[in-house]
Amino acid sequence: MNYNIRRWNPILMSIPDIGIGIMWGSLGNVVAFFGYTFTNSAADIAKIYSVAAIVGVITQMIVGVLSDKTKHKWGKRSPWLFWGMLLAGVSVAAWPLAHSFMAFLILSGVTCTLVNVAQCTYYTMVMEVVDADQVGYANTLARTTATLGGLLIGALAGFMWDSAHPEHTFFVMAALMALSTILVVPLMVKERPENYTQTESFRFSLDFLTNKEVMKLFVITFLYFASGTATGQMATSIFAKTYGFSEHTIGRMGMFQSIASLTFGFTAFKLIDVFNRKYIFMFSALGLCLADLVLLFFLHKGASEWTLYIWTLAWGLFFIGGNICMYTVLSMVAPKAKLGEYMGLLNLFIALPQFLFSNIYGYIIDAGHATWVIPMAVLWYGLAFLLTMTMKLPHPKDLIK
Repeated sequence: MNYNIRRWNPILMSIPDIGIGIMWGSLGNVVAFFGYTFTNSAADIAKIYSVAAIVGVITQMIVGVLSDKTKHKWGKRSPWLFWGMLLAGVSVAAWPLAHSFMAFLILSGVTCTLVNVAQCTYYTMVMEVVDADQVGYANTLARTTATLGGLLIGALAGFMWDSAHPEHTFFVMAALMALSTILVVPLMVKERPENYTQTESFRFSLDFLTNKEVMKLFVITFLYFASGTATGQMATSIFAKTYGFSEHTIGRMGMFQSIASLTFGFTAFKLIDVFNRKYIFMFSALGLCLADLVLLFFLHKGASEWTLYIWTLAWGLFFIGGNICMYTVLSMVAPKAKLGEYMGLLNLFIALPQFLFSNIYGYIIDAGHATWVIPMAVLWYGLAFLLTMTMKLPHPKDLIK
């Protein structure tokens, strides 16, 4: 295709996020399911999420800086995205070779590293290949297709998963992850011409610490994922192991979350560039806080699976709104020449709480205090809401004047 087709670049650039969404969605279902074939400890399963998070912290910061400096015939970001997702797919296909928890922990860690390599450059590229007034639209489409990936892995977990033959699920998962990227980048979507000729000097600074709005965004992001880890990655440990819901119910929760997110994406993809992102952020944080608070009153052993499905629909709607705002707000407050570096930093504040709180929640659950976890999530969302109220962001229309 010809470069810079305004209509198609945002749509085509959203497709690779299907594969990324499949990987991160799998942590709450098939990864945990397979992990529990080797152990019965929530703290052990939390180690998988810890490894995923810590490699995210390290990988994305390094790759963010390196990609700003990359000079390649495909551009700055495309080679990292292409090879990251292709090799990640290959590594997922190798998961059934694991015959111990430690082997699976290592293999899943390799996969998470490769996906993080791709993800950092992907989200930067999304904002670079579209025009300035399309950034919110492009991010909304990308996060919507990520939830489509979550829907696909939820379907695989809910209907295809067989603990006796995990290779069937993992092979399909691997193919979808790899193909969603290599069929699009760099074959159809090309980077802007300046990405082939201009690079940043190799350096890392702490100047982000003096940018108040950037730091507010990073802290809000940290709180979002501290909460999200409780009912996302720890879903199997909380809902299946503690409250007695089936593995298939947990898998279908992922489908309901994806349906909610797709609903938001298909109805609000244009509105995200109309309203002030501060108010969308506030509404999302408040909605997540209230959704988890309501869940506390209805969740108990023997509760209907529809308790989880209805909660998941509401939670998914609010979470995708906040998640889109994180990336869109970053493009508004970060220095344009250092977008890759700041994307790596944003992902540090996404990965770090997952590392910390997956371990904290795992030990709390194993200690017999699983009922403490969701109230903690309510608290973190409440703090995020209060912080969003202090943000000072320009209206989207002011960005194109």
